[in-house]
Amino acid sequence: MKKEIVSIINGVGMIALSTGVSSAQETSYQATNESLVNYQVPEWYQDAKFGIWAHWGVYSVPAFGGTHAAEWYPRHMYDQTNANGHYEHHQKTYGDNTEFGYKDFIPMFKAEKFDANQWMDLAENAGAKFYTVVSMHHDGFAMYDSEHTKWNAAKMGPKRDLTKELIDAARARGLRTGISNHFAFNNAYYDHMFKFGGDWAEEYEDLYGRGSEKMDEWGLNRWWNVTTELVDKYSPDLYYFDWGWNNIAIRDHFVGQPQRFAAYYYNHAVKNGQGSYGAPGVVMNFKGKVLPVDAAVQDYERGGKTEVSPNVWQCDTSISKHSWSYSVHDDYWPSDELVDSLIDVVSKNGVMMLNFGPKADGTIPAEYSDRLLDIGSWLKQNGESIYATRPFDVFGEGPTVRTAENRQEIHRNGYNYGSKDIRFTRSKDNKDLFAIALGWPEDGKLTVTTLGKGKFDLSGLKTINLVGSDSQLSWSQDEQGLHITCPEKGEGKFAYPFKLSFGAEIPKLQAAK
Repeated sequence: MKKEIVSIINGVGMIALSTGVSSAQETSYQATNESLVNYQVPEWYQDAKFGIWAHWGVYSVPAFGGTHAAEWYPRHMYDQTNANGHYEHHQKTYGDNTEFGYKDFIPMFKAEKFDANQWMDLAENAGAKFYTVVSMHHDGFAMYDSEHTKWNAAKMGPKRDLTKELIDAARARGLRTGISNHFAFNNAYYDHMFKFGGDWAEEYEDLYGRGSEKMDEWGLNRWWNVTTELVDKYSPDLYYFDWGWNNIAIRDHFVGQPQRFAAYYYNHAVKNGQGSYGAPGVVMNFKGKVLPVDAAVQDYERGGKTEVSPNVWQCDTSISKHSWSYSVHDDYWPSDELVDSLIDVVSKNGVMMLNFGPKADGTIPAEYSDRLLDIGSWLKQNGESIYATRPFDVFGEGPTVRTAENRQEIHRNGYNYGSKDIRFTRSKDNKDLFAIALGWPEDGKLTVTTLGKGKFDLSGLKTINLVGSDSQLSWSQDEQGLHITCPEKGEGKFAYPFKLSFGAEIPKLQAAK
């Protein structure tokens, strides 16, 4: 019989020991990598390709990003070095943080104009297939009715279960739902307060924690209770974790916890009828290397893969360039860049989860909503090349690519894709290939070098047309590539999917790079 032994020893973390194998393991997950790799990414997620989420909470009240990010205001407002500008701003605007601390923003967070149905209408119109609620950020204020912390939106501030309202509204529209949990970092998040001083008192420790130097069994149990409570209350289709358990100050305490939670979550999903052992029907996101890539879905923040990945992965990114929550001063990626980035992610077997930042009152600034609607408009016309697709042999071609060397430059300045940048996707039945040009070919000809003679067999090609148009396009092929004669440019914008329809399966590339 395989027996799992869980213990917390001197605050170091959980140790899972196992011996033998039993039939019980064939129907339930254990907190081991060996058990958890019996996992399949659900088809609904592979088909969805695009979801959205919002960073919204008490930190939306000051709405000040400084030189870092507005959602990190609770941490930096106690940093007397003023490295990011938050400390000085707080002292000038609200007074000394020993008198007016982060907790004092809570009564100001009223969400008085928040309407979950309006948010989900926007999600639908943006073309999103799932919506993820940031139910607990690093700050320790729960955006739901929690039994494990009084510092929650149902008892303070708005006095509403905001998570439930959003999940109910999403499900009413047929959207899949997710939970985002950033609570692991909470015990180190307020370390500046413990170094420089602030408004900490024992009565506030369930909000502020005890500091990374006092991370112990209390802190770990506090995290576990909140983390599993969100599963029990909402049975989400997706559960996203930020990087907190990778933080050097506290990571030793979280050894084994990702495995412990994954087993809990997957078993809950099976019991709840969301899936079965081996295919629990849910997605757990993780960052770094805390889990095997076959046990869950790895996430890359504002980043991604350089080639097609054999494993489905996720890119979480934001419309805003600097902050994730609303900031009075921020810059925003143009709609064209966001659409192109979505296409690039999908071409590499990825899924995008795109963030927006509402104001404290629950309204969504036009800088976000306009861009989401632009994406939705593009997907309405061209979604056939994105939804329910699978990656081709290679992700694409062109001068604009992501590499390990240029990722920081891309993070600052974006990709600036052009008409020579092409990304591939294919239909799930492997009969239609999409070559998506990330700009309109100004000379009226699209050349796809990857599909040149000797590299790709086009003898079975039936038709080529722009997605959304029935007009067949003329083409030719030589060693330099596939040459497509483009129609007159219509009302489309951002990116242009050319659909290559085969009567049978798409041929394999003969010389895939």
